[in-house]
Amino acid sequence: MKRLSPGQRWVLGLGVFALVCLVVGVIAIAVGVTNGNAMCGPFDEDGFPEPCPGDTSGVIWGSVLGVIGLLHLGLTGVAGALVWTSTPTIGPKPIKRPAPLPGQTQRVFSYGTLRQPLVQESLFGGHVPTEPDALPGWRLEWVTITDPEVIRTSGSDRHPILRRGSAGDVVEGSVLALGYEWQLGAVDRYEVADYQRIRVTLASGWTAWVYVAADQA
Repeated sequence: MKRLSPGQRWVLGLGVFALVCLVVGVIAIAVGVTNGNAMCGPFDEDGFPEPCPGDTSGVIWGSVLGVIGLLHLGLTGVAGALVWTSTPTIGPKPIKRPAPLPGQTQRVFSYGTLRQPLVQESLFGGHVPTEPDALPGWRLEWVTITDPEVIRTSGSDRHPILRRGSAGDVVEGSVLALGYEWQLGAVDRYEVADYQRIRVTLASGWTAWVYVAADQA
């Protein structure tokens, strides 16, 4: 879940204050009108109570508060349009986890969006250890993504995808060291049905998971 920036929280605070002023102003006007039209006697010759001097100060104060509320709403709308577009939401706080135990690290070879800092923050709550590596015997193609959540996270609907190539083909990328099983699960959910996770041996000699075209697995 995204956190609001200080500027956005300030705009929301102004909006709440403006709404409170409006509500209190309307109530004060209603009370002032009621008190101003009060009938308290004495009775006239027809037997009806005569109007007594009513307290109309509520109308005045309610009008003042209402005007203040309307002005604040207008200012909040202008400020919100500026602040909301110029101050983006802040990513979630990094998830604090204990250090992974030896032997639990899952290596994932990334040749595309998994290397982006914003994608890692969205999936893992922060950056993960990454080292350059390469995958021989495969080649890159491109696939159009239709999942709106994946597009929002990566910033693009066009993602690279791996297909088997010749012995001379090499795909450059990076190895992500994932210390927890839930992180690997997060990547599984991020990769759409066009991809399938398989085990491969990288140029460094490490064994790692990689997401390739589903019909190539």
